Amino acid sequence: MIGTLVAGKVVRGAMSQGADTDVSSGHVGVLPARPGFRRLAGGARDWLRAELFLRTETGPVGWRKILLGLAFVVAGTAVALARTRGPGALNTIWIEDAKFLLPQALTHSFWVCANTPISGYYQESARLVTELAVQFPVRLMPAVMSIGAAAQYACYGLVAYIASGPHLRSPWLRLLVAAPVCAIPLAYTQVDVDLVTVQFIALYGAFWALLWIPGTRAGQILSPLVMLSVATTTVLVVVYAPLVAARLIADRSKNAVFLASCWLAGVALEMSPTLRGVAEHDKYPYNGPLFVLENYATRVVPRALFGESALGGPGTSYRGNPVPLHIINQAGHNILIAAAWLVVTVVLAAAATRLTSPDWPLVVTAAIFSVGVFTAELLVNVPTVQPRYAVAPALLLYVVIVAALRPGAPLGPESASQSGPNGDVGWLLVAGFTVLLAVAVALNFRVTNGRTNSPPWTTVVTQAEAACARPGVTAYTYTHEWWQTRIPCSKL
Repeated sequence: MIGTLVAGKVVRGAMSQGADTDVSSGHVGVLPARPGFRRLAGGARDWLRAELFLRTETGPVGWRKILLGLAFVVAGTAVALARTRGPGALNTIWIEDAKFLLPQALTHSFWVCANTPISGYYQESARLVTELAVQFPVRLMPAVMSIGAAAQYACYGLVAYIASGPHLRSPWLRLLVAAPVCAIPLAYTQVDVDLVTVQFIALYGAFWALLWIPGTRAGQILSPLVMLSVATTTVLVVVYAPLVAARLIADRSKNAVFLASCWLAGVALEMSPTLRGVAEHDKYPYNGPLFVLENYATRVVPRALFGESALGGPGTSYRGNPVPLHIINQAGHNILIAAAWLVVTVVLAAAATRLTSPDWPLVVTAAIFSVGVFTAELLVNVPTVQPRYAVAPALLLYVVIVAALRPGAPLGPESASQSGPNGDVGWLLVAGFTVLLAVAVALNFRVTNGRTNSPPWTTVVTQAEAACARPGVTAYTYTHEWWQTRIPCSKL
């Protein structure tokens, strides 16, 4: 009896350790464990932890880092606001901000607005900023909204700077993937520090939020909030489902679970109009994969590297209607497209031949989601490629390039005989890319769009005050182009 109990304990102990047992001959033996799913899963988890999901610095944040972060956000906000011509971003309002956000906030409660989709999807972050804006005098409301949009650009850039630290190490490399959010050289025709189009910058922030393994308590609190902000702003965040799954495989912390929960909650919210059959985007035709890849190759990559104006402009108006490209010489236009891909080829060749010290997991991941986000944006849409859809793919392309060009250790008297990447060559290539991007940004920093042609908001308010001074008038409607804002006289 005692022997039987002992044998049973041995069998159960061996089984609890994942081993195989042999009891056919009356003896209990432990066989070597066979490779299986658990071993493969464990290997995948270890690889993800070591190569892709890297922990940022631990320890107290400190006042110096806090001040530097605030300085980045303030500077980035100022740069984004400075791009608007005409009366300026602080004295104009346009498109969906004028048509939906502001008039609805002026006439309805926040809870009604928060439960009202815009073109079939929710914009909770934009609703929050607008709710803050309507607490100010009417003359200042568009300014508060624009500052809120520009500040979000900068905050997503700051997330990219922090989360990229373990991958890129150098502050300059991290700036190269963070700063362009405030001055990207394309899509300005449709994305001009207005709250509704912040979602296209936010998609880039979501990518880094998922890679970010915070080493501080502040980061552990902020990263899920960043994801919640993005996920309740754009349904396109669903494209990151594989990255969410990979994060949970690599990291089972409370932070990771909370981050994934915020993502799932946002996706559920954004998909609810479709599930209820009230979404408005099902009327558009299907665009095939070849259509997506062709436009990624001929529009996204060339415009990301050389800027929109060099490639003949956006190709659409701010309304989304097709506009002929301004191409002086078709051969020159084709050469620019080829040159953009030549740049990408040179970058990848330098990485493959170890002239640099590339972060291949980051290169491949950013490349996959650069194409993936663009695919998600175009598969169900109008046949015209909207400039705003190139924003997140272009930002992720910059990550591909910077991660591939990551310099190794610089060559010097002590390391000249050592094999490995040449840091001097890597930094030379980084400098070349920096100059290329700076030129593209400079040439596309300020362009004309529907916002720059809008009348000053102060003039609109003056007209509203004059109209409301007449007996029986309860509201003034400001109309420009295809958008309008109804201003109740009680708010003046």
